[in-house]
Amino acid sequence: MPRLELQDVSFAYGDRPVLQAVDLALEAGTTTAIVGPNGAGKTTLLRVAGGLLAPTAGRVLLEGHDLATVPRRAAARRMAAVPAEEEAVFPYSVRETVLLGRHPWRGAFSPLTEAEEGLVDEALARADLTSFAERAVTALSSGERQRVAIARCLVQQAGICLLDEPTSHLDLGQRIRMLALFREEARVRGRAVLAVLHDLNLASAFADRIVLLVAGRVLADGAPAAVLTAETVEQAFGTPVQIVPHPEHGAPVVLPLQGAAS
Repeated sequence: MPRLELQDVSFAYGDRPVLQAVDLALEAGTTTAIVGPNGAGKTTLLRVAGGLLAPTAGRVLLEGHDLATVPRRAAARRMAAVPAEEEAVFPYSVRETVLLGRHPWRGAFSPLTEAEEGLVDEALARADLTSFAERAVTALSSGERQRVAIARCLVQQAGICLLDEPTSHLDLGQRIRMLALFREEARVRGRAVLAVLHDLNLASAFADRIVLLVAGRVLADGAPAAVLTAETVEQAFGTPVQIVPHPEHGAPVVLPLQGAAS
């Protein structure tokens, strides 16, 4: 049984269709990247999958149950999210903010257990935040706040991770480390990871599967080599590209042809 499944899902804002008849099933232990041009419906798809938006047609199943019928607390124990922008409104410490990921599992006044302390410490370390633990999130850069959101997602220990541009504001090294972290969450810890990514080459390098969304419809869905072909990428993005295999792992690398240095 898929951990999360979208069955013939459509969504519209008023009379403007955004998603049209999307089918998508997420299995444990896999990483899926959603890619596509601006306005394709990628973030909307993620919000529908997470229950923030109700589909106008079709349905979303969480571990076989209609998501619309699953209590919010129960859903939060199964799905964790990283937004594209991590806002800092209150001057909570980084540790306090990461600890919010345990909220679905704790009573309002439950004392913090030793095991939960360990989970927070581990998440801080994996997101390269140990030295920031007592710093106020309002004093952090955008990239540092993004890593706080990643740590909070980790500490929630949900079986499904929904990531909306999780590498936004991160430098190249941090992008690679954070995507490798989520790939490990899938392969080693059995989570199902669904991530919206703009960088086709990062998606190719780290995802087991790529879903290419164009105008709210799935244009292609499969392994990176099957989806990222020169013809498909040009059809989706309207620009010619060359596809070459990565010299180490063989994943397709997308090279632009227009505007390339001569």
